[in-house]
Amino acid sequence: MAKKKKTSTASPTPASPTPAAEKPAKVRVAAEAVRCAEAELEKACDFYRKVREEASERIKSAREKTVGDLIDGTLEVVKKHPAAGLGMAAMVGFFLGRLFRR
Repeated sequence: MAKKKKTSTASPTPASPTPAAEKPAKVRVAAEAVRCAEAELEKACDFYRKVREEASERIKSAREKTVGDLIDGTLEVVKKHPAAGLGMAAMVGFFLGRLFRR
């Protein structure tokens, strides 16, 4: 008995699961996502620059102040917000206690 070779009548499977018509749409979606990411990155960079400038200004002003000025400023804040002052004092005490713990 001779064996017959089977011939395949089905078409070969494409290399990619998506039809060629969908590829441009996916490229457009990806390009839009990249544009959105670029816009968000620009916003984040602007925010970073703003925060960096504000922080450097605050550090500069803190360096120019004397210890007496800092204490006076702290007392004014505590007078305006006593609960926050109490909370800050508790936190500072806790951290100092942990720092100088035996």
